[in-house]
Amino acid sequence: MNKGVIFAILSALAFSFQNIVVKVLSYTVSTGQIAFFRGWLSALMIVGLMRLQDVHMSNRDIPTLTLRGLLGGIGMICSFYALRGMPLADVSIISQLSAFFVMLFAAIFLKEVLPPGSKWPLVFIFAGACLVVRPWNFDSFNVYSLFALGQAIFAAGAYTTVSKLTGAGGHHPYEVVMYFLMSAALSGVIIMALTGDFVVPTGTDWLLYLALGILSVLAQIWMTNAYASANPVVVSFVTYIGVFFNALWGFVLFDEALAAMTVFGGALIIGGSMYLTKLKHDKIAEMAKTRTREKKGET
Repeated sequence: MNKGVIFAILSALAFSFQNIVVKVLSYTVSTGQIAFFRGWLSALMIVGLMRLQDVHMSNRDIPTLTLRGLLGGIGMICSFYALRGMPLADVSIISQLSAFFVMLFAAIFLKEVLPPGSKWPLVFIFAGACLVVRPWNFDSFNVYSLFALGQAIFAAGAYTTVSKLTGAGGHHPYEVVMYFLMSAALSGVIIMALTGDFVVPTGTDWLLYLALGILSVLAQIWMTNAYASANPVVVSFVTYIGVFFNALWGFVLFDEALAAMTVFGGALIIGGSMYLTKLKHDKIAEMAKTRTREKKGET
């Protein structure tokens, strides 16, 4: 098996374990507190890795880095709120809508032209989202669904800025992640200050917070290694196995079951997102070939 594929599977597994820890913690502590400890513990680990690998923070693109951090931090808060009241699989499925929003944001803010043939995948993804969220059914639709949608939207905004920062921007992934983690910790502090919710951690809580920090960092590193070691399209496809992991843990640990409509909607979202990802990378590959041909023509 390709090394990049293995890293992608490990990353999806780590993210699913992270969701388990968040859900367990949500029974006893506030979302703000979870975000705070997740943020600063992970940040400490990233600082250690940066020192070991001699990676330094830069003084370039501060506004864009800050925006990426804020978008990612708010998205994480939304995800944690969603996990408090929704099955693991449902949150995981709705989070896949980020591919849909990335495509839209790239077209709106980066002036990228949508790849040919993207109309129907977008329609299928939208239809799938409606089936999962079910806004017409007040028994199924709740505020937690809105938080799950918010996570997908803010994550898409963060991904849009990341492509600019780590590509032509030349920023190390650790630096980009640091801004996200600092924003997450700060967001947690603000929420705790507004709500007054803080529970002094017990020994078990500290173990869960530590596990949350380690899993988050490992998931980020493995995902970075996956994209560096394998075809981005293959990695994107493999990461969808995270939906299966979340569904499995939800069933085994929390007695959660998937509704038939959720399964069908999830299939539309994942299938449409996979096809959109392929179209996008095909377009990028074609643009690269065109530039190469033009350069050869010039010489």
